[in-house]
Amino acid sequence: MGVLAEALIAVFDSDTEITWTTKGMSVAMASFTHGAAKVTTTFSKVTETEWQVGFDVVPDRQSAKEMMQSSVRIFSGVFQSVREFLEVRQPMKRMFASKSEALGELYETYLQRQDTTLAQMGYEMEPVIKSSPLAEFVIRKKTPSAWFD
Repeated sequence: MGVLAEALIAVFDSDTEITWTTKGMSVAMASFTHGAAKVTTTFSKVTETEWQVGFDVVPDRQSAKEMMQSSVRIFSGVFQSVREFLEVRQPMKRMFASKSEALGELYETYLQRQDTTLAQMGYEMEPVIKSSPLAEFVIRKKTPSAWFD
């Protein structure tokens, strides 16, 4: 998947209009639409310094070709919301988990790139933890967070 993942990542510079909502200090949600598909990225606080991310897509009816094109834009919007969350909340640790091997490879390829905005914000990827059926991807902030609750 390396070449495909690299091609997909090349289009991840998203400018999607994201709407942010919160549920107290422990849950933040980024919502956006692509076509008729509704996407929500949820950030859940695990500990004082650790957050977990997940996303849900309520799809619209599309052809297989349209779904492939939409999936790239949806994934791009998800990573835009992750980037915005990291810029504001600056968690010391952020976790991604995937049951899907293909999605896990895409996460891993994206997170390992040294020239991404994530690395420029002071985050580095920890070794991937793979235990069937999950793969966990963790990024850790190398500098102190400026976020205050």
